[in-house]
Amino acid sequence: MTSEERKAWERKQRETRIIDIAQQVLFEYGYENATILQIAKSAGYNKRTMYLYFKDKEEIFLAVVLRGLEILSSMLRSAIEESKDERNQLRKLGEVFFNFSLEHPEFLRLIMIYESNNCIYHKELKSSTPQGVYLDACQNETDAIADIMTSTLKRAKDNGTIKTELTPVQLMLILWGEVFGVMQIILMRREHFKDAFGISYHQLFEAFMNMVVAAISPGD
Repeated sequence: MTSEERKAWERKQRETRIIDIAQQVLFEYGYENATILQIAKSAGYNKRTMYLYFKDKEEIFLAVVLRGLEILSSMLRSAIEESKDERNQLRKLGEVFFNFSLEHPEFLRLIMIYESNNCIYHKELKSSTPQGVYLDACQNETDAIADIMTSTLKRAKDNGTIKTELTPVQLMLILWGEVFGVMQIILMRREHFKDAFGISYHQLFEAFMNMVVAAISPGD
């Protein structure tokens, strides 16, 4: 390893440590309440040192969001690869969103903030000018997630598994909004869910998926 390679490796290690600590701070305090000073103190740095690695809190936030997006993308890709029955792939995608939301609720909250503030839904409208390493990486991962969903829906539409006048992209947007809306409700009311509503949140999500599948099934 050359001197330059070692310096690059050491810098990457310090960046990773800062992201690890920022993740803990963002999970605990949320995006609005977390500050770069909090993150710096937790990492044992001052604010000036932090700016040697990240230009602002937003960039650190995006670095953490990228981790969540990568987990979700990997889970979706694995679900499709493991599902040999194309008729069942839509349900598999739903299961992934359900499991991801329950296993990583903090990442889900941060992804929702990222989507409302930063995400561009039409790839052709993206600027050709780099927007920042982590913003570009988040956008690429978001595009990959959308592509997985859209291609799955296109196959289902092409083989007659689902019937809709919507394009795969349009249907993807509706399902994306619906599934995350249901999961946000579940997460907000997760404690004592069955006692309060007479149904477990697992059963509620299964009923939701049944409704979705029935709505776009070709029927008789």
